Amino acid sequence: MKGKRISSGVPALDRLLGGLRIGDNVVWHMDSGVFMESFSGGFLRSSRRQGHKVVLVTVNTSPKTVWGRLRPVVNHPDVTLVDGFTWGKGGGASLFADCYGRLYPDYKCKVVPVRNPHRVQEFLQVLNRVEEEMPSGTRYLVDSLTGMSHLWGGEDPVLDFFARECPRLYELETLAYWILERSAHSPSFRAQVNHITQVALELGMREGQPTLTVLKVQGRESSSTLKPRPLFLQGKRVQLLEEEDSGDPELLIGPRLRALRLGRGLSQVELARAMGVSPSTISQVEGQQILLSIPALLKAARALGVSLDHLVTTAPREPETPVLTRTRYERVRLGKAGIEGLNAYRITPVEGEALLEAYEIWISPQARIQGHFFQEKREELGYLLEGELLVEMGGRALRMGQGECIRLVRETPQSWQNPGETKAGLLWVLGG
Repeated sequence: MKGKRISSGVPALDRLLGGLRIGDNVVWHMDSGVFMESFSGGFLRSSRRQGHKVVLVTVNTSPKTVWGRLRPVVNHPDVTLVDGFTWGKGGGASLFADCYGRLYPDYKCKVVPVRNPHRVQEFLQVLNRVEEEMPSGTRYLVDSLTGMSHLWGGEDPVLDFFARECPRLYELETLAYWILERSAHSPSFRAQVNHITQVALELGMREGQPTLTVLKVQGRESSSTLKPRPLFLQGKRVQLLEEEDSGDPELLIGPRLRALRLGRGLSQVELARAMGVSPSTISQVEGQQILLSIPALLKAARALGVSLDHLVTTAPREPETPVLTRTRYERVRLGKAGIEGLNAYRITPVEGEALLEAYEIWISPQARIQGHFFQEKREELGYLLEGELLVEMGGRALRMGQGECIRLVRETPQSWQNPGETKAGLLWVLGG
């Protein structure tokens, strides 16, 4: 089993590393306040979807707080929380300790206390007992090697603990995430941790931009893998911004920008104003004369309501089949800042200037959407896949039921409302 490739739960990271492997210990060196939860959350969600048991070892945070942040993941009998916080940083205060009598018994997950977390041997004994109860393939997340160094009075006890625990987890055919705050540790400590582990990643900020750097990925390193990668983070979505050479003939930023701009009914002047650049800049980008900077690409993606995958890509291959699977649908944002209660996916590929543009649109239960999904004036057709909707248009309230269509030629809806208790889905087609 050891060496088998598995997903980290974050597709962009899988593409960079070629996936993780059973037996990997993954150490995350992070700046305080960086978006670590985008990666740890993906790892935990993927583990639960695959049916693996999960163990969360918490030193910096109470089980109650972990529950509040990750309830969809931890609300399950296959999840165990090892609590090194309550009688550690929590000081045994009743605010935290009383949860064992009035709160934790109602949790579906299991909460295991470490009564004397300041004692390394007791912490290790509790963790080892939990490990012995777990089957092969259990996933682990340890929230803070930094917190352990505070508990145990320095870095040396943490190194001893890590040097003992890492090989043990490897032999148990697990996958484990370990988190530390890089600024809180000496270079020597970080170097020794990297020597012991199989994978080491650094998540930090450079000039205000989240950046991921691969420090080590045992047996999988290359000059390309080890270079720093700027990140684009949006909710659960993580994208790596590839820094291609400007002379690469396969870059299609210009044509894609033009196709998306025309699809939104925007002029070069309007897009330039939304991005804070000159119209001549848009013209030169669309003509493949210049490339946009990363901040400008982010502004372009937001202005057009799409992900950066549409703007930063290599030349597309011809599909082997005309069938478009759901994995090729691209999530997009409708409206300049996105619309709350609405999720949309573009079905038709963005390459070229297609005569038709198709979307799958979902409206949350009880949600009311002010205005319309699209601003451009084109003929539109919407087919209600499931649920029901109320459409306000021209002073009238129209009800749509499952299987019914709405055709828009000149009129534009003033609002959409889902009055039901389940989500409503539309297939939406824009004409040329």
